[in-house]
Amino acid sequence: MWELINRDRADQSYTSETGGRAPALQWDDRLAAVARMHSEEMARNGYFSHEGADGSSPARRVSTAGIKWRATGENIAICRGVSEAESLFMNEPKFQQNHRWNILNVNYTHVGVGVARAPDGSLYVTQEFAQLH
Repeated sequence: MWELINRDRADQSYTSETGGRAPALQWDDRLAAVARMHSEEMARNGYFSHEGADGSSPARRVSTAGIKWRATGENIAICRGVSEAESLFMNEPKFQQNHRWNILNVNYTHVGVGVARAPDGSLYVTQEFAQLH
């Protein structure tokens, strides 16, 4: 999925949104751990929300992991595969603060992705984005 995200950021057809200034995101294991825990929690408990079962926000989960950030964002999806999730994100409206905007946001420098399989076989996907200090 990391490759799909960076492919979309480099895609020339999105230049109107990125101004051609969306460099590839660096992988961050800490963000991936935050994303994986959120995906696992949603899959295990059968819910779908940016809010954690404990009421935590995405920004709080990233901060609690000890990650120093200037900006952060989160995408979540329930799907059959990571390619489907990325396609769903990128098929959202342009120029709005949504999943697509997170993927193409030129301010983000790092990403981590977490995927968990629910008992019904569906995948819970979480992408955590950050501009790190």
